[in-house]
Amino acid sequence: MTEQAISYQFITSNEVLEQQCQYWLTQPFLALDTEFMRVDTFYPKAALIQVQDDKNCWLIDPTKITQWQPFANVLTEESVLKVLHACSEDLDVFAKLSGEVPRPLMDTQVALAFLGETLAVGYQRMVENWLQITLQKEETRSDWLQRPLTESQCIYAAADVYYLYRIWPMIQQKLADQGREVWCREECNQIARLASMPLDDEFYYLRVKQAWKLSQEKLAVLQNLAAWREQEVRKRNQPRGRLLSDNQLWLLAFKLPSNRFELSQIDGLRPAAIKRDGDQILELIRLGRERSQAMWPSSIPSPIGQPYRDWAKALKKLVRSVAEANNLPPELLVRKRQLEQLLNSAVRGELNQMPEEWRGWRESLIGEPLLAKLTELASRR
Repeated sequence: MTEQAISYQFITSNEVLEQQCQYWLTQPFLALDTEFMRVDTFYPKAALIQVQDDKNCWLIDPTKITQWQPFANVLTEESVLKVLHACSEDLDVFAKLSGEVPRPLMDTQVALAFLGETLAVGYQRMVENWLQITLQKEETRSDWLQRPLTESQCIYAAADVYYLYRIWPMIQQKLADQGREVWCREECNQIARLASMPLDDEFYYLRVKQAWKLSQEKLAVLQNLAAWREQEVRKRNQPRGRLLSDNQLWLLAFKLPSNRFELSQIDGLRPAAIKRDGDQILELIRLGRERSQAMWPSSIPSPIGQPYRDWAKALKKLVRSVAEANNLPPELLVRKRQLEQLLNSAVRGELNQMPEEWRGWRESLIGEPLLAKLTELASRR
């Protein structure tokens, strides 16, 4: 079946937005989506906000709106459920525009995972599976900041919430039938909560590949550099790689340059970057090296060494077993980074409580079994 004709209305003034927000506050749920560009900036550039209510599809032009508080009130109204699909980047857009992320929130991509799908079902596939409608994809990578938008762009954008609004009640009913609606709400509320939390730049260094190869002294340097980069890219609104890539962070911590000439030997570090930030980078390296040993980060166990490798294999087997028994994708139960952090703590003998993100529906299903397995593994050392 081909797409249906979809009508839409633009919102291009603060007054109309405020008026419509008053109506949205009366709705049981809204379908939301965004269109944005994120090519040469850290923060997404909002190009369009789509809202579907029980009557109309609305396209909000963020280039025309200057007062976002009425919309922020809708985003945080507890009686209005906000339904999105694959919402992680959309949350960044809402937070940047209004200072708020939608809550309560329901992500239909997550909901489908609770119904036994993978954790990566795209919107087009969802619409085809639930409504037998094939959507066009021509505008996926179009320039959403151009004005005026083309009719094709507007129809594409409207379809992203028009069908979402129709599908959600069906997914909700199936979740309820399988007794998983509460689980899904807990998971989506946690997504909103984490998106609202201030970033902890001090722990970004743990995401750098090969960080486990560094000594604790060099990890202290890596921690300094990574935290500084996170603060700077937000301040300058530029992509991480334009300031320093993860690989360059690692090379700086590994080689510990002490002057500008040695900085110039770091692969890919441009002369302009050294001129602009060289002194700051060298100072961060010096401060990391001078940090007292008691303040060094803990060493990171090798993922290819013992017992990490054997423990990882045992935990992954357990996760797969629980996932299969409950018809859930393994990555919904435990994400790769969560499992890595758990293993790092356990191998160092520092795991003494369940991670906070495993409370709620995960606790008895996978959290307690994983901790029990780690306790068993540790007793064999």
